Amino acid sequence: MRNGLVKTSLALLLWMCGETGWGQEALPNGTLTPANFTLYTYWLDGLVPSGAGAGLLYNGFKAVKGLDTIVEEDVAAGYQLSDFYRNPNGSPYTGPSENPTTFDQAEFLDDFGIRQGLLWNPQTKQNLLEAFLFYRAHFDHDYPTQGNPDALIFSSSLPDRIEIFSNAVQAGFAFNTVVRSKAHQTRNGVYAEASIEWAPSFFFNTDGDADYYRLNGTFQGFKTIYVAPSARGRNRFGIYLADSLEVDYAGGSSIPFYVFESFGGRNMRSDVDPTIRGFETGLYGADFKVLNNFDVRMTGPTVVVWKPFVPGLYTFLDTEYYDGYFDDPFNTPGGVLASTGFGCYLNFDDLVNGTIYIAFPFEGQRVDGAPVAPGAALSLLF
Repeated sequence: MRNGLVKTSLALLLWMCGETGWGQEALPNGTLTPANFTLYTYWLDGLVPSGAGAGLLYNGFKAVKGLDTIVEEDVAAGYQLSDFYRNPNGSPYTGPSENPTTFDQAEFLDDFGIRQGLLWNPQTKQNLLEAFLFYRAHFDHDYPTQGNPDALIFSSSLPDRIEIFSNAVQAGFAFNTVVRSKAHQTRNGVYAEASIEWAPSFFFNTDGDADYYRLNGTFQGFKTIYVAPSARGRNRFGIYLADSLEVDYAGGSSIPFYVFESFGGRNMRSDVDPTIRGFETGLYGADFKVLNNFDVRMTGPTVVVWKPFVPGLYTFLDTEYYDGYFDDPFNTPGGVLASTGFGCYLNFDDLVNGTIYIAFPFEGQRVDGAPVAPGAALSLLF
């Protein structure tokens, strides 16, 4: 679950290159639907799985006639490497080496809640507009990485530098018109989401002293440009555009570092997931962030091995604006990050998604100063 050479090696070993999901809600397919599979890796330089997560959607009753009522449970647990980019005085750490930032982390996540349809989409036969309400639990315990006992996290003054168990409620609305072509693996439509997450101190948040709120807005658009006529239902060539815009703000008297290093929403892009491809994960974690990911994706000919899968290529442009460092006495100003690059992906029968790419940061600075950065992301979806 980390960006860089480790994940690239893993992806090359398994040869699973596929498009990254950008936080859309999982859709039910029957009464019980597995969803949201995630994978932790750690041992042997990230080649061995160290945990996993999965969700389950229950769609067996309708609180409102003609609209889906979805009860959802998502659980994840694992061991991973994480990073913290703050100096002991609270100012942002920007170099000269990555080593002081890295530490080990045991993690447990649990989301449980309900999604209620408000409007119906007859084209997709799913909710067009839905409201959601979830309880979120987040547990982290941090350990020194072997050979690096003095990571920056342990020198900070943050109350969650060793351990946190936070409890929060999240509520919001989601609007979805995205239609996916199974044959061509292209998409059309928009997905929009607005949410508020609240973790007050009185909500059993004494371990790590969480006391924060987070506002998040997400807008995603997909547009198919061209698809070649299919042969026996199999893709020959397709091209489509994909764009994701996300705005995130966190406030409160005690914001956990996993909050200011991540983006919220129903499917949080965590502090160990890539947001700006080509930069270290969690870098420049701030209270206010605006992120845009833009891809041009080309789907290749369908390949049949047991079941069909569709390979593809893409190029991307990522930009992020960040400002406001929680608990920074120097009020360090924010800035802009930007990168571009290209990669390959592969979708195996809608079950396996992953990607490998080469990124070229051109605005902002990596901690290690590298002008080119390989990366990868791997997920298993149902």
